Amino acid sequence: MPAHRISFGDHALLRIFLDGAGDSLTSFRYFDKRPLDVVANHVCTWLWLEDGKPLAYGHLDNEDGITWLGIAVQEQHRGKGHGKRMMQLLLDSARGCGVQQLKLSVDNTNAPAIKLYEAFGFVLLERTDRFSFFTCDLKPKREAIMSSLAFMGQSVEGMIASAQQESMALEFSSGMPFHEHMEKLFLEAPVRRFAHNYFPAPKDPFVLNLGSLNEANRGRSIEHCIRGMEMSHAVGAPFFSAHAGYCVDPKPSELGRKLEQVEQVDREANWKHFIASVSEVLNRTRYLPTGFLIENNVLAPVNRYADGTNPLLCVDADEQLRLLVDVQDPRLGLLFDTAHMKVSAGTLGFDLNTATQRVLPKARCVHHSDNEGTVDDNQQFGPSYWFRPFMGATSHAVHVLETKKCAPSDLRRMEALLFGA
Repeated sequence: MPAHRISFGDHALLRIFLDGAGDSLTSFRYFDKRPLDVVANHVCTWLWLEDGKPLAYGHLDNEDGITWLGIAVQEQHRGKGHGKRMMQLLLDSARGCGVQQLKLSVDNTNAPAIKLYEAFGFVLLERTDRFSFFTCDLKPKREAIMSSLAFMGQSVEGMIASAQQESMALEFSSGMPFHEHMEKLFLEAPVRRFAHNYFPAPKDPFVLNLGSLNEANRGRSIEHCIRGMEMSHAVGAPFFSAHAGYCVDPKPSELGRKLEQVEQVDREANWKHFIASVSEVLNRTRYLPTGFLIENNVLAPVNRYADGTNPLLCVDADEQLRLLVDVQDPRLGLLFDTAHMKVSAGTLGFDLNTATQRVLPKARCVHHSDNEGTVDDNQQFGPSYWFRPFMGATSHAVHVLETKKCAPSDLRRMEALLFGA
């Protein structure tokens, strides 16, 4: 594949690139005083290959809270579009890692590079005698994405048509039944779109469970997520998102209802399988810049065992944050479902506001709906929606309205409540 992600100790191709860079190194001086091992500290490092030979280099380097973009094309391969391809890959990688702002420096005499940066949205921040600093804001647009759940009851084609008519971006997720040509519909839909969890619905239903002790179920879940990552990248979405794992293996008919209880839950065993599954999805999609988000599970009172056992993973803030520690990958992030957290807080007795404050900085997407506190039933919300005071702390996140069967006017009303008219 043309895009090759460099890992720690993967220096051979990087050295080949530098040895053949020629005059490019007069302006790209990053490695003049740095060892090649510095790539271990990067958010990401890429080489663009043709016939196995590295022609372009790019990195995102986080220093003191600032993410710096660096790029170079071998002298003999300039003017062939490799710079544009690498810039797009770096910006996609930044969005996939939840980076909100990029910065770069460039020699004032390097007019072609400046023209390239400006074409990708970089603006001048500061100019000195020798070089200039440019910056690019990557925060998501302040808008609400509509979940397919809002159009439940319509055909898939009808959902897409409704989203297009209302100029709405669409999250393909709940409410979309199996369709023989679902992937094609998703890839060709004339709307901005995201893929989530059980999408695309399989012909033979199953419950996606990355924490399953059943290797067949876990393997199927991993393959589903990998395909979701591939489809998300194909349509330019910054991430694919999926539910956290379970310590049981629910039947499709049990979702949203009482789960069958097992005699004994080995939480640490399921956690190890969950971590291994998330890591495998990320490792097998290293050639993609796309992010992978895990959504907090919802624990309703009916699914808490009499002895207090919680059979679901990533229900509270502790486990959601533990996931990010146990899987060290900048592409991994959290999806914060407000309705799930409200129900789980009531079931387990933790403070909803404190848990929200802890998790939100790591949440790259927020699902919005409301409920009465005991069942996640995807109700619409009004001015008293409990999450509204937290909206000021979510400028880094994508927002999805996951409310069931809503008219476009109701979706627009809730969007205005979140972002202002």
